[in-house]
Amino acid sequence: MAITQRGRAGALASVSAMALLVAGGATAGEWEIEVSGYMEQYLGFSDYDATGAPNRDAFDAGLETDFHVRPAFIADNGLKFGADFNIEGSASTNGMSDAEIDAAFLFVRGSFGEVLIGDHELAGNRLQPRTPGTRGPGPDITFDSISSGSMSNFIAFSGSVDGVRTGGDIRRGSLGSTRIAFGGEDLSAGISYFTPRFAGFQLGVSYVPDAGDSVFGSPDYRDVRDVFDIGASYSGSFGEAQVTLSGRWATADNRFDPRADPQLWGGGINIVIGDLSIGGSWAEIRGTSRGRNDGVSYDIGVQYDLGPWTYSAAHFHGQNTDNEHIGFGPKERLDAFRIGASYDLKHPASRWSPPGLLGWAEEARLFGSVSTICFTEDVGDLGFGTPGNDVDGFVIATGLRLTF
Repeated sequence: MAITQRGRAGALASVSAMALLVAGGATAGEWEIEVSGYMEQYLGFSDYDATGAPNRDAFDAGLETDFHVRPAFIADNGLKFGADFNIEGSASTNGMSDAEIDAAFLFVRGSFGEVLIGDHELAGNRLQPRTPGTRGPGPDITFDSISSGSMSNFIAFSGSVDGVRTGGDIRRGSLGSTRIAFGGEDLSAGISYFTPRFAGFQLGVSYVPDAGDSVFGSPDYRDVRDVFDIGASYSGSFGEAQVTLSGRWATADNRFDPRADPQLWGGGINIVIGDLSIGGSWAEIRGTSRGRNDGVSYDIGVQYDLGPWTYSAAHFHGQNTDNEHIGFGPKERLDAFRIGASYDLKHPASRWSPPGLLGWAEEARLFGSVSTICFTEDVGDLGFGTPGNDVDGFVIATGLRLTF
């Protein structure tokens, strides 16, 4: 398993964070350490057709792990100082394996709010509620999320099919997600401040000096610097309904294109009434260099908990500028639909969990889902008058997730 370049950078940030915390002078007895994570094993069958390519079908198995370590202490002045280190790993039947230190940041919390310094999710995305059903049949993320671009692990609607180029802007872009980031990454190295929640409201602001270290984003994304991200959220009760709302705006500079004025907007809503959750989110990005990364996306989902069972259904739509025809206006679009169900083996009402099963796990959840993908382009790679490189298919997946 290889440690990526980003993982090495994260490790250095983690060591620096620990050094700063130790310099705070707290004694060993004052430290508290929280350890948590999950391990997920999945099996999926996919079948899809692409323009100019033969029908494809395949089984794919994989493993994903996520491990959090959060050391912290409370100083004499009442402030809480700590760090969050997140180690991720994955492997699949195609021979690919990877591991990296993902989140690696310091935090300071007190009556003034919270400050984060390091590699973390920025304010707009951090305050946005997750849409039910888009990221797994339960509250947890699974491999076949339809609103993160991970469906491209099963169906090649991003990259190329038989040498024919297909969609870009999948990872944290408008074609694959409503949680858009200028750098095309889940997390960015910067500083954020979040206010305390007052009367249900909370504000957050983030600054990233340079988003140019992304190895996933397009060339225009890698040219982005001086990112300012502002987010706001509200959480409150209205009768039996618990409502969460969010909005965000972000802007940045493109160092090589002074005419570019990249900006993004977004928002989300989640309503919980008893065991029923309904929600949706939206994002739009404009003003990127030559319109290369301009686009819009939205998702909507519903989830219902019935004892150990959880049922969900969701839809995602994304579109952006066709990455083979920049400046000419053609679009590429992605529509995904998903239904899923999961069963918590450790739920008190579970009939399938013998006493003592996986006693170390906080949750043991079986899941299954069926997803469909429809990717379309206005224009093919050879230019106007040629058919788009469309991809249609479906994925049936199942797996087990252990949370501790």
